[in-house]
Amino acid sequence: MQRKTFAFIALSFIIWRLFLFIPVFIAEKNLNYRPGYEYTNITEARNSTDKNIVDKLFLSPWANFDGLHYLTIASNGYTNNYGFFPLYPTLINPVSKIFGADENFDVAYFFSGFLISNLAFFLALLVFYKLLSFDYSDRQIKTSMLALLFFPTSFFFGSVYSESLFLLLLFSSLYFARKKNWLLASFFGSLLTLTRFVGICIFPVLIYEFYKSRDWSIKNFVKSGIWATPTGLILYSLYNQIQENNFLYFIKAQGNFLNNRSVDSFIFFGQTIYRYIKILFTTSSSQFEWWIALLEIGSFIFISLVIIYALKKRIRFSYILFSFLAVLIPASSGTFSALPRYILVAFIIFISIGLIGTKFKLAYFLISITLLSILTFFFSRGYFIS
Repeated sequence: MQRKTFAFIALSFIIWRLFLFIPVFIAEKNLNYRPGYEYTNITEARNSTDKNIVDKLFLSPWANFDGLHYLTIASNGYTNNYGFFPLYPTLINPVSKIFGADENFDVAYFFSGFLISNLAFFLALLVFYKLLSFDYSDRQIKTSMLALLFFPTSFFFGSVYSESLFLLLLFSSLYFARKKNWLLASFFGSLLTLTRFVGICIFPVLIYEFYKSRDWSIKNFVKSGIWATPTGLILYSLYNQIQENNFLYFIKAQGNFLNNRSVDSFIFFGQTIYRYIKILFTTSSSQFEWWIALLEIGSFIFISLVIIYALKKRIRFSYILFSFLAVLIPASSGTFSALPRYILVAFIIFISIGLIGTKFKLAYFLISITLLSILTFFFSRGYFIS
């Protein structure tokens, strides 16, 4: 990678990271934390009235909602939160110990998670550039990277969430698959299945890439190690069986969050769309949840259109396949809740933005940056976004 390219990526990352503090700072000064949702914030979870450096530097919002679950797992292990896969909190724990963490929600736990997320995202951008270099021009790639950085829910990449680690492992697996280094592709793919459930979508993608590589034979497939890609998920399933007597307890555990997500069957899209239309026509737009419902169904429509566009533009089929499967799983659960965040891994979105015309690019960035500012603003004050 050329020095100029690295400098562009580094500068873009820094600008994005600093930009996100603007809506957080404004929200801190102008919006009270959402009443009844104080438990979603690390300051409340610490059960302390004394402000520490996390609060003083406007950092606490980056561990809101799911971030607290990851920090809890990192410090105390699993309780009823098996829906959160173990690789990310497992990485937080030893890093926190290095910095002297000794209690729940210790500052060291927060900074370890915050560091891992932001470092992983920066590395993911570097690998993303190298991955796209196989097929696209420098200008197209840089546009795609900016589209990723300023996507409306990209603030999750800078939060104590597993999204950035997932993206790094995903791009790494695909990059080595393109290099026909199947062992490394499978290794990163296995780690991906240990990060989030939809990581398993990399398995059929690697099989497809291997088949298209013209190396296909049973003997070569066994030697490639691709068959071992689901190892991470299998190990976590075994852990669930040992602890809860249920190999798939991590799916059942999703029902603990009371988000109307079906944990025992797939729900046809039509039913979910009908439900959202009903919500939008029967709920007052003065309620915050009405706007989130609009955002959720809007995300479903958006990614559906992107998949169609990606097929038309003949974006690499394995990329489309992963994006489609990774969205299909959560979208088939009877709700589009959290879909605005889940579609972050459907990276054909950002490739598509690099290919569209200039007017559409300008419209995308104008809308996207506006939404990113608004959503970060509310997320930082305890309003559920995704």
